[in-house]
Order: sequence, then structure tokens, then C-alpha cells
Amino acid sequence: MSIKFDFLCKDRVLATVVTDYQVKTVSVQNFTDDPIERPFGIRENPTIADLDSFFESRCFPESRYNKKAVLKAIGVDYYDPYLIVQKTHGRQLDDYMWIKFEGEELDYERDIKLRD
Repeated sequence: MSIKFDFLCKDRVLATVVTDYQVKTVSVQNFTDDPIERPFGIRENPTIADLDSFFESRCFPESRYNKKAVLKAIGVDYYDPYLIVQKTHGRQLDDYMWIKFEGEELDYERDIKLRD
């Protein structure tokens, strides 16, 4: 399975990530020098484990008290950070970062924005 996505802050692309789970490779092209705005911080050669941790960092915790209701609301059958961020785009209320997967035609203002 191959996954390609952009990590953005509003409409600004911060990084492009390409991964291949079969050969267990992750490549990242960062477009910012700020480690806070990078999906893998200072790591230049992230691993599949780093990618999995990144996806988990962009979704609600597995220990959330109403996890089953939230999963049902977003259309996911079980807790899997990758499946969750596919639905939520990794949006969070405390920042403006989000994930745009290859082939998606999304606009920050129209489709992603949670708050002003």
C-alpha cells in the first residue's frame, strides 16, 4: 500500500510525504525549516513507526470515553489512526494544520476550517 499526502497549515503546504508500506519506506519533503510545522519534527528520515505516530498525534486518543460514538459518527468501525485521519484530515481545534491525501480536491476555507 502506498500513501501520499500533503501536510498543510491553512493553504500553505508544509511537507509532502510519500510512503510505501510494502517496502517500509517513508520519504518527506519539507517546505519549512520550523520543526514545529513539520510532520516529523527534526527527523529527516522518518520510519513507518514515525508515520504511524504522526497519524495518531492528529486524531483523538484511543482512551477517549465516548470513542465508539465518535468512530460511528465519522464512519470508522474500529480505532485506527490512519482510517481516522482519512475521515477527519487530522484537523484539530488547537492548530490550523491538516492532511490532504493524494487525489483530494479540498479547500481550507470551504472544506477544512473549524474556527476563525
